[in-house]
Amino acid sequence: MKKVLIVTPDIEGPVRNGGIGTAFTALAINMAKEGFDVDVLYSCGDYSESLNKSFSDWVEHYDKFNVSLLSISLTQKISIDAPYFRRKSYSIFEWMKENDNYDTVIACEWQADMYYSLLYKKQGLGFSNTKFVINTHSSTLWADEGSYQLPYDQNHLELYFMEQKVVEMADEVISPSRYLLEWMIEKNWKVPVNNKVILNCKPWAPAHTQSITNSNLKQTTDNIELIFFGRLETRKGIDIFLKAISKLTIEEKKIISQVTFLGKNVTLGNSDSIDYINTKTADLNLSIKIITDYDREHADEYIKKPSSLVVIPSLVENSPYTVYECLIGGVNFIASSVGGIPELIPVEQHNEILFNPNPVDLHAKISFRLVNLKVPTKLVSEDHEINQKWVAVFNDDKKSSIIEIDTNNKPLVSVCLVHFDRPHLLQQAIASLSNQTYDNFEVILVDDGSTKPDSIKFLELISKEFKDKGWKIIRSSNNYLGAARNLAAKFAKGEYLIFMDDDNVAKPHEIETFVKAALNSNADILTTPSDLIFGDEFPAPYRKMTHCWLPLGANLDVASFSNCFGDANSMVRTEVFKELGGFTEDYGLGHEDWEFFAKATLAGFKLMVIPEPLFWYRVANTGMLLSGNSDRNNYRSYRPFTDTNSNSKYAMGLIPSYIKKISYLEQEIKRMNSNGHINSLSDKLDSLTSQQQGGWAHDRFMVLNSGINTINDNLNILLSQQRDGWAHDRFNVINAKIQNIENVLHHKPSVFIKIARRIKKIILH
Repeated sequence: MKKVLIVTPDIEGPVRNGGIGTAFTALAINMAKEGFDVDVLYSCGDYSESLNKSFSDWVEHYDKFNVSLLSISLTQKISIDAPYFRRKSYSIFEWMKENDNYDTVIACEWQADMYYSLLYKKQGLGFSNTKFVINTHSSTLWADEGSYQLPYDQNHLELYFMEQKVVEMADEVISPSRYLLEWMIEKNWKVPVNNKVILNCKPWAPAHTQSITNSNLKQTTDNIELIFFGRLETRKGIDIFLKAISKLTIEEKKIISQVTFLGKNVTLGNSDSIDYINTKTADLNLSIKIITDYDREHADEYIKKPSSLVVIPSLVENSPYTVYECLIGGVNFIASSVGGIPELIPVEQHNEILFNPNPVDLHAKISFRLVNLKVPTKLVSEDHEINQKWVAVFNDDKKSSIIEIDTNNKPLVSVCLVHFDRPHLLQQAIASLSNQTYDNFEVILVDDGSTKPDSIKFLELISKEFKDKGWKIIRSSNNYLGAARNLAAKFAKGEYLIFMDDDNVAKPHEIETFVKAALNSNADILTTPSDLIFGDEFPAPYRKMTHCWLPLGANLDVASFSNCFGDANSMVRTEVFKELGGFTEDYGLGHEDWEFFAKATLAGFKLMVIPEPLFWYRVANTGMLLSGNSDRNNYRSYRPFTDTNSNSKYAMGLIPSYIKKISYLEQEIKRMNSNGHINSLSDKLDSLTSQQQGGWAHDRFMVLNSGINTINDNLNILLSQQRDGWAHDRFNVINAKIQNIENVLHHKPSVFIKIARRIKKIILH
């Protein structure tokens, strides 16, 4: 029996309704019926919208259908320094390594759960017997475009990048619509050749303890109920629907018994969907009903009333289950002719059902259907046909070919090791290199002008060992890191260069892993997460990770203000290093590695992150970056973007400048709080929020916790997971937390109440 793993941030039960959850629930149950051993890994931890059932209750419920429902939270064993989605993807990667027994793993691109796992496979480091399928549903960029929404924060920018990469790295891509595949291709995504369109499986119908009463399923009049069906947001067409019903004539209103809004409540500007709808419909002289708490099954029952006309006026859609359920349920409906919707409906029914997404055409279609209510409907494919296409996907045993290291694939690697007056740490670095599992390498040690007697004595002590191994020691005046690394590279003979500082400690498999990843990925530059050690510790070869700095990769949208690439302890193809001219040699400045990686990526060279930490990075109380000029360091890393050939040039420099201003304002707030200058805090808060209102630095709002000690710790987690547009429906949880804050602070000075309310306003905005 083939083992299938579905990894998803959305699944029916813990999540009340959502297209991805509906699709993967249906897929899991249908494939279990077809004889596959199916596990579902829910990637949002203990988050649940289910009021009457715990997660364990849903585990038992899925078990009745021979589906194992599993859950994963962010790893508690490791402190990972990275934004939320990176941490989540890395936690899943760690889980995947411990559970590497699946024939097929399928996940969606949304939230990029498979990012680090797919990197690992593409680099030939693991999962060689597993096929990874990405079932595209709705990337964050696609959804933001449909909502006319700018990216709110760094998380959004990173998701744009990560979601694209999981599609590009997949063994197979399956979309429920041809439209979405074409959208990705138009965005210059490198969609794998192995891609196809397969419709979603028929929705699952779970057994509820409660059901809609029969009276709700009957019309009390012969007139027609007009039902808006979908999330109550811009992307789903709420605005054009409201404008369309404002055009209804008196005669048309007489035919309509009620206008119902059936969908999830979301934040819209400074209010929510309910307030927005009530305001817009106040003068329409129509009976209005708003239903926001139905799960998918209850909503499906509601729209099946015989005297209803369901309206789905989405601005963008992939292959929506709202339309799917109308087609298979014989529901009277109309829908906008966008995205993948026309692909679901037989061509002969398009004229009666589809309309262009604008108020005029929608009103015209409503008018037509009010007097032509009944239109026969069906899905373009039968259930069994869809299921058999999915069965073929999971029965396909295509395996990846891995290039192994052998006598024909064993390139010479030059380790460029730089040192300055830390002989006790240099000794650890050399010892770690002597313990490597890869043997075809040389070491070029550059002493960058050490003056301490212990340093000079140690270099003399190791000179014979270096000579016997064919390694080199180069002594120079003190020229700083960029120049020292360039000098080491000048004497290197290897096809690849690995840069290493004297306070780094290489893991035993570092060089071997770098080489294998380079051979399989054809990357020009490979970086790695940093496994952190502290003080003068010399870690045991297989010491467990406790703290990790986790880089993202070559994302130029982030790179001008955050080092998303990785540490200088990296491997670079020698010819690429020479073509780029090596590191710049600014004396007394840091960020030479960040600058080099940005320059390489802008020049079109391929940089990838190996998800497994290959070295220990030493965290000390002293060091170059702590004592150096941060402004000058930041300018150095930004400098590649000012190149005359760059399309970005100088405007991107505003981003680090704004971040610095925000940091200054935060420090001022802290200082004023500590000095008791509470009366002017509100003015500073106004200045702070005016620069951050757009949300791109929302995580820094946590500084306000210093003045509100009762803010629940979970607020930070909720913010990082659910900020703004991509999960509007989950903000009801945050609203409850904010209300609790206001209740607790009722006895505090008025300025604190103002702060709490300001936070709520910003979050909801």
